[in-house]
Amino acid sequence: MTSAERNRGRPRKGDEQDTDTLLEAALTSFAEHGFDKTPLRLIATRAGVDVALISYRYGSKFGLWEAVVRSVSDDSRLQAAEFMRQAEDLPQEHRLPFISTHLVDLIFQLPAFSRVLLTELISNVSDDRKELITEALLKPMHQTILVSLQKMGLVADMEGEPDSGLSLMFAIGSVALISSISTVAAALTNLEDDGPQFREDLAKLLCRILRQQ
Repeated sequence: MTSAERNRGRPRKGDEQDTDTLLEAALTSFAEHGFDKTPLRLIATRAGVDVALISYRYGSKFGLWEAVVRSVSDDSRLQAAEFMRQAEDLPQEHRLPFISTHLVDLIFQLPAFSRVLLTELISNVSDDRKELITEALLKPMHQTILVSLQKMGLVADMEGEPDSGLSLMFAIGSVALISSISTVAAALTNLEDDGPQFREDLAKLLCRILRQQ
């Protein structure tokens, strides 16, 4: 094997490819074509890198998929933890509307990821990918938000009322679905696709669900 062959795909010192660009290209491609129908060459072309770089960095398409999920999870949890902390400094009556607004904004940051996530969970094609989404993203994110809501006295399990964890899951899942089909949702309403009023109304609905009103 020649030196060039050994080093093919490896980032040269001082010439590291932008990881964010590669992960964004992967996410966009997975959202458009699904995991199984997305070739690594398409992702590499979209990111402007040699396809061998993906194998070198992530080992396989699943390894790249895992990197995408964990990257989104880490960033989302950091943002959620921060706005939940900020909410603690607000008057009680302002906390849940504040949290709901920021949750909607967070979900709308990556509508492509919502499409990928919902497709993977609903299609039931891969237990490995579903488990990764659940353990690396959904459970930690759900726990971060639910514990903070309970700590601030914003949600509680009451006899005869829906479970607070289920209410949170329903609320976030509904917003994720709407964000992934926002043009369709806008066509069925009098609201502009992804406009300020669109998000504001979603935040109000999310708030009502969590308050169980």
